[in-house]
Amino acid sequence: MDKNKEISRKEVELYFECKRCFWLDVRHGIKKPEPNLAGNIGSKYDSRIKKYFDECRKRGEIPEEIKNLDPELRLFSNPKLINKWRNDKIGYTYPKSNITFCGKIDDLLMKGDKLVPLDIKATISEKFQISESYRRQLEFYGYLLEKNGKSLADFGVLYVIRVDIDKDFQKIKEGKAVIEERKAYKVELNYEKWDEILEDLINVYNSEKEPDPAKNCKFCLRDKEIMRLGKT
Repeated sequence: MDKNKEISRKEVELYFECKRCFWLDVRHGIKKPEPNLAGNIGSKYDSRIKKYFDECRKRGEIPEEIKNLDPELRLFSNPKLINKWRNDKIGYTYPKSNITFCGKIDDLLMKGDKLVPLDIKATISEKFQISESYRRQLEFYGYLLEKNGKSLADFGVLYVIRVDIDKDFQKIKEGKAVIEERKAYKVELNYEKWDEILEDLINVYNSEKEPDPAKNCKFCLRDKEIMRLGKT
């Protein structure tokens, strides 16, 4: 067992998807195949939007979409801390464990004296929906900040850009797709449940016994079929 183990936000999300896949991946290094679609889109535009936010921060301005969402919101004013939390991660070592949870945040807002986690999303859909995984992502970042002594508001913000596409996705691959729409969404968050969630996650990670798979996990169902064939 590792003396010190870092678990990322993406690995925490894997725990929610399937505890068996999480255990195989994080404890034993057995990765599942992953599609590379939405993540690719986001990676092309995150840096562009972060740069836009940094320029607004320097000028003491707030992006119009966020101002329309809540006129009391403003950008977090400390660029050094933002760059640290973007690049060097926010970390929290869970008590009486060898586990450090960590994540890299896109940006932060302020409402009064409280921090508001913000995440940037890129989509090609005209109908954007706030998934539970997006909510958990904001909660996880806020939880880490809270455990580092920061005061958090009870909501986060998703800053969503919609980009145009062509049939072979070449514009997106080259980062040349036009941003057709920008919109901000307020997402209610609950940090109180996360101690219990992460305690169970640690128990799953430390378990010598293989956890049960999620009922609809296609990767675990595939493994089951492979094992069945091996017995015939």
